[in-house]
Amino acid sequence: MTEAAVLQRYTEHIAEHLVGPSSRRSAILDEVLDGLECATEGNLELCPDVEEAAQRAVQEWGPPTEVARAYNDATLRISANRLSARAVCAMPLLAATWASAMLGGPAGPWAYRHPPLLLLGLSVVAFGCVLSLAGAVSGLRKGSGIEAADARRDRGVTTGTLAALIGLLSVLVALILLMLNRGLSHPESLDWPMVSIAATLTLLAGAYFGLALKRFLSVMRGAGSP
Repeated sequence: MTEAAVLQRYTEHIAEHLVGPSSRRSAILDEVLDGLECATEGNLELCPDVEEAAQRAVQEWGPPTEVARAYNDATLRISANRLSARAVCAMPLLAATWASAMLGGPAGPWAYRHPPLLLLGLSVVAFGCVLSLAGAVSGLRKGSGIEAADARRDRGVTTGTLAALIGLLSVLVALILLMLNRGLSHPESLDWPMVSIAATLTLLAGAYFGLALKRFLSVMRGAGSP
């Protein structure tokens, strides 16, 4: 068996246990192969046989399942950070769009331009948005770093990410309920073009984050399987 065959077989065993998108798995395998080649070159100083040097390099890296588990942990954290960051960015955009649709419309049949209940509801939504984001950031910070990786605090990572998504969903549901309440009671007081824009953005965000959540759950399940 040649050096290339030894290293290729080892990387194939690792590939069987990797999770995440194909681009991430390909990058991991390239990194593993590059590291094994460097380790093999270093072992050539101790033994002249190339195949034996490759075997030693493989043994130094350890069992393929353990290597895959370590990379899967990193993939989980990367996926969590990306998903949470996108949820954090999408939340204020969608909230501002819905608020503009409700507050920017024609004057309604109230004594004031906007009913106090609507303004109070938007204040509660804003407070819930900040609270859920703070919880998500706190959970992600507890699940990141060298100490967290060593202790395998995957629960802190997944809890923080799911909190960000639940916060996003809660804010959208609250805004939509406020809009429906106002639209059914006084439809003439709404800016319907803005409502259509907000509804379109909400549908697109729902589809995107629904798919992203499905992928994240797949990574989360696979990270603990090897």
